[in-house]
Amino acid sequence: MSSEPSQGSTGDVSAPLSCTFCDCRLTEQLLALQSYPGAEATLPTAIPDHGGLTLCPDCASEVVELITSWHRHGQPPVGDDRSIGEGYRAIASTCSFCTNSCDDAVLGVELYRRIGDELPAYANYTLCENCQPVFGEFLENVRGQTEN
Repeated sequence: MSSEPSQGSTGDVSAPLSCTFCDCRLTEQLLALQSYPGAEATLPTAIPDHGGLTLCPDCASEVVELITSWHRHGQPPVGDDRSIGEGYRAIASTCSFCTNSCDDAVLGVELYRRIGDELPAYANYTLCENCQPVFGEFLENVRGQTEN
């Protein structure tokens, strides 16, 4: 996974990952999402600048519930002439959430791990320009619930 961990590493020994939202120590039961904005898109405010989220089961429960309703698609084509974000634009004609056309700025979302059996171990999703801020606000609300 290309997202940076919530805690760094010291020397040759890696520090354990922590949940992006509540900072608890993570185990194998985690949800990891990596976001890739296309050329005209930006990351929603709830997603760190490196695009990665690692969530514990408690923080991920509502996120899992949302993503189970999304429509998956294949892996984006990438290469020297195309960023990963632009690869999502090339492969997805419809938004994974609202199923409207993805003609403008897109945000690619890759799921790398899962909690339970509701989601696959790896999947690709694309959000249209209108759904990106909705997803960001949703993540902000989930994060806010963990802080209470």
